Amino acid sequence: MNLDRGEFDRLFGQGIPRADFLLFDRSVVYEVKEVENLDVERQVRKLAKKGIMATDVFNQHFCNSIINALRKANRQVSCTKNALGLPNALGLIILENLIPEKMPALTLLSVANQMMEKELPSFEGVLCADMINYLEDGTGDKVRLVQLMARGTPDSERLATFTDTLVKNMCSQQSIRFRPNVKLDAAHQLWHAEADGNYKRYAAGITFAHEMKDGCG
Repeated sequence: MNLDRGEFDRLFGQGIPRADFLLFDRSVVYEVKEVENLDVERQVRKLAKKGIMATDVFNQHFCNSIINALRKANRQVSCTKNALGLPNALGLIILENLIPEKMPALTLLSVANQMMEKELPSFEGVLCADMINYLEDGTGDKVRLVQLMARGTPDSERLATFTDTLVKNMCSQQSIRFRPNVKLDAAHQLWHAEADGNYKRYAAGITFAHEMKDGCG
């Protein structure tokens, strides 16, 4: 159910933000944030001279716009639950990467994990999705990564059953085989820069926990 429909306007006062959708008989309130305007090359140039830094510090610099989007989504979902009288509804943000080649979903997962540990009380999970980039390991297995970052609570487990349905639909719409049990053993990513700091290329390495072929998981 789209919350931008006019019938909901009377429930939201002026200046009160709202989430995008209600799903599953009002059991889930969710907001979609698309990552498409992050200037990867500019961020690489800016950070290349800073040397090695901790992941959380790197994320604060490189992914500040994503962090701000997550905080905004948290407020939108919180206000929506209050306005609609749905305090027990599950909160979800879908964070979708639309940047080809230079930044697949591993970056979103890292930021979401960091934020879920400290902030975002209105959410039971962040669904990080990348339907345009493949990740591949040394055996040739490859996947378009869609993964729920959750808190490990009973509510988050309930949310996972709903997000499985969402992901199945996403894969079906793009004629991609759905692989629900794909797990990552390990992952790393690196942005390469020239000596002057200019962006050169992106590389990522992953190891899957079990054998799989081209799909969406």
